Amino acid sequence: MNNEVDAKELTVLGQKYAFATVSLVLGISCFVNLLGLEKAILAIVFGWLALRATPEPLLQKHRGWAKIGVSFGILPLIILPIILILNFDRLRELIECLSKMSGGR
Repeated sequence: MNNEVDAKELTVLGQKYAFATVSLVLGISCFVNLLGLEKAILAIVFGWLALRATPEPLLQKHRGWAKIGVSFGILPLIILPIILILNFDRLRELIECLSKMSGGR
């Protein structure tokens, strides 16, 4: 019975390590394409899954990876709206120019 509990804890711990790794990779990759906010959201979700206290055992070794992944995931969600708000007039001009280039379609 004790071996079954240990095996289950190791399986859950392995999942949490995987979640932390995926969170870090997605957090880093969301800077490759600034409009790729789905990666940022996934980085936050997987980081949160890795950092949860339940189910046991707690993540110890890759906890930093999960925190960095969550942080990197939050940054584009903050930076992109700020860039869009600060450049709203330029964005409107760009859309008008693109519309003229495509023949107004």
